[in-house]
Amino acid sequence: MLAALLSATIVVAGCAAEGKTMTPEETQKDALALLDQTTTSTDIDWSSPGDPVSKKCSEGVRYQYMVHAPVNSKQTELADSLAEFWRSKGLQVERSKQDFGSKYGTVYAATAKADGKAGAAFEITNGNALVYVNSQCVAGSPDDE
Repeated sequence: MLAALLSATIVVAGCAAEGKTMTPEETQKDALALLDQTTTSTDIDWSSPGDPVSKKCSEGVRYQYMVHAPVNSKQTELADSLAEFWRSKGLQVERSKQDFGSKYGTVYAATAKADGKAGAAFEITNGNALVYVNSQCVAGSPDDE
């Protein structure tokens, strides 16, 4: 449920394309670069992103990548580190923190966005960290794969 809410929240982060018109391939490459930079900015063993999920957006299509990693401690430090990294890349970061009880513990979440750039989000629980990156929204269709 939390992942679905966070995924829906970052739709906006990846759909505002301004400036140079990019191709779907360019936006995928841009999003993968941000994801790679994000994961290598930490000392965590992240999963590989696999193929993107393509979704309809206002301009046509956007691509979303996700990685995850087990996290059993230092959730606060990881949340701080990811948020600071995205700020250093010129993204505006909005964070939240909520206690979901003994099953999930405190959940740290954030979205990061900037016009003309890929957007990102994270969700960190007491057992898992998820990072999502959305490409910019570009002309095309999710069916054009």
